[in-house]
Amino acid sequence: MAGNTNYMEMNDDLLITYLLGEASAEQIAQVDKRLALDIANQQRLQQFRTIWETSKNIQYNEPLDAQNSLDTLKQKIAARPKVVNIRRNFTWLKIAATLLLICGGAWVYFAQFANKQMEVSSIEEVRVDTLSDGSVITLNRHSVLQYPQRFSGNQRMVSLKEGEAFFKISPNKAKPFIINTSGTTIKVVGTSFNVKNKHGKIEVIVETGIVQVSIKGSSVTLTPGDKVLVGENSTLVKEPTPDKLYTYYRSKEFVADNTPLWRMVEVLNDAYDSNIIIGRKELNNQLLNTTFKNESLDDILQVISRTFKITVEIKGKQIILK
Repeated sequence: MAGNTNYMEMNDDLLITYLLGEASAEQIAQVDKRLALDIANQQRLQQFRTIWETSKNIQYNEPLDAQNSLDTLKQKIAARPKVVNIRRNFTWLKIAATLLLICGGAWVYFAQFANKQMEVSSIEEVRVDTLSDGSVITLNRHSVLQYPQRFSGNQRMVSLKEGEAFFKISPNKAKPFIINTSGTTIKVVGTSFNVKNKHGKIEVIVETGIVQVSIKGSSVTLTPGDKVLVGENSTLVKEPTPDKLYTYYRSKEFVADNTPLWRMVEVLNDAYDSNIIIGRKELNNQLLNTTFKNESLDDILQVISRTFKITVEIKGKQIILK
C-alpha cells in the first residue's frame, strides 16, 4: 500500500496476545491505533477472532495433516506484506493458541468449502435421496433437509429444517446418526423412523431399532411402535403409535383400522393441503375401517359421506362434514 505512511500491519504474535487478553496497556494502545489507521488491520483481526471462536467448538477426531493444514491457512491469510516482529516471548498458552488457529483455520476452511453442505427440498412431490453413508431418506412434500456432502468425524449429522421425512439409517455403531430439527435432537445408530416438524411441533415415530430423542436436557428412548411428541415448554410425551396413517406419503395409501374420523381428517388435511372441518362434535369419534389407494380427495370424501351418512359442504376453501 505504497504512499500511505499511516499503514501499519499487525503481526500474528501481537494479534494472538491481544485476542487472549494478555496484551499490556502499551500493546493494547498499539493495536487500537493500528486498527483505527487501516481497515485491512480490522479485517485481519476479525478473521483471527472468527477462526479462534469457531475452533473452540470444533469436535474433530480424525487425523489432521498438520503440514497441509498449515499450507491451507497460509494460502488464505498469509498472502500479505510482513513487518518485523515486536517480540516472541510466547507463553505455552500463546503457542497452543497459535497451533489451534492454524489447525482450526484449516478445518473451518475444509468444513465450509471442501465438504460443502447439501440441501434437498421437496415442493409438490415426494423425494427419495441416498446419503454418502448409504442411508436413504424419503422426504414428504414441502420438506427441506440439509446434510454434508460426505460425513466426517465421529458423527453423521443432518438437519431437517422443516416438513417430514422417513429415515432408513445405514448401521454404524462408531458413528451415530443425528438429526437436528427445531432444537430437538434425534440420535440413532441403524434404524428406521419418521420425523415430522410442522411449524416447530415435532413428532417422532419408530419402526425399527432404538431412537433417542432429546431437547433441553430431557431425553426419552423409543423402540418400535413408540411415538414421541415434543410439546409446549419442550416436554417429551411418549405414547404408542396409534395407526399407520403416517406412512401415506411412502405407501401411497391410507389404511384406516378403527380410525376415528377426526384422525382421518387430520391426515387428509396434511396430505392434500386441505381445510376439512367436522361440523358436528358427535362425528369426531366415528370409526372408519377401510383402505384408500391412490384415490383423490373427492373420492375419499364421498366414501366417508356414504359410510357415515353425512353431507360434504364446500364453503370457499373450507370443506365441512356435517
